[in-house]
Amino acid sequence: MNLKFGMTCVVFTALILGGGTLLQPFGGAAAHPSGDGNLVGTWRVQVNPANCQTGAPGPAFSILLSFAQGGTLTEAINAPAFLPGQRSVGLGVWSHSHGKTYRASWEGFIQFDSPAPGTFKRGVQRLNWDIELDGDQATFESKSQFLDINGDVLTNTCASGTLTRIEIPQNQD
Repeated sequence: MNLKFGMTCVVFTALILGGGTLLQPFGGAAAHPSGDGNLVGTWRVQVNPANCQTGAPGPAFSILLSFAQGGTLTEAINAPAFLPGQRSVGLGVWSHSHGKTYRASWEGFIQFDSPAPGTFKRGVQRLNWDIELDGDQATFESKSQFLDINGDVLTNTCASGTLTRIEIPQNQD
């Protein structure tokens, strides 16, 4: 096994296992009452990317986003544009803007270049979302950037979409 790949697997596993341990002090953060006007919890997200200049749509994909009490967030992306292992878990912060509006910013590492004629270069994806909450549903508008390993902007991206709160199912007896 490639040493770099092995180390990536170890770090990823530590983040997943350690993330659950870090959230334990927040008690019921994931079980926060639904529809109470709070973003805390885990959300299933449908992302609809679009060309920032023309508005032409790109292929939709899904994300899982967890907003923790205290203002941190964790993201797992399921975009077919990335090769397996090419994009890390996203980590970042969120805050309440006003009313039912929230802001979120996070980053995920692009671990390696896409094969030629590849789209992605090793570096960082930086995401900035404006979220409008409506009970157990929400919508977002996004402006994001891909940066190379030196921090130079490679491209800007835009997207919109919907969030649906994940809840514990009621008894189905």
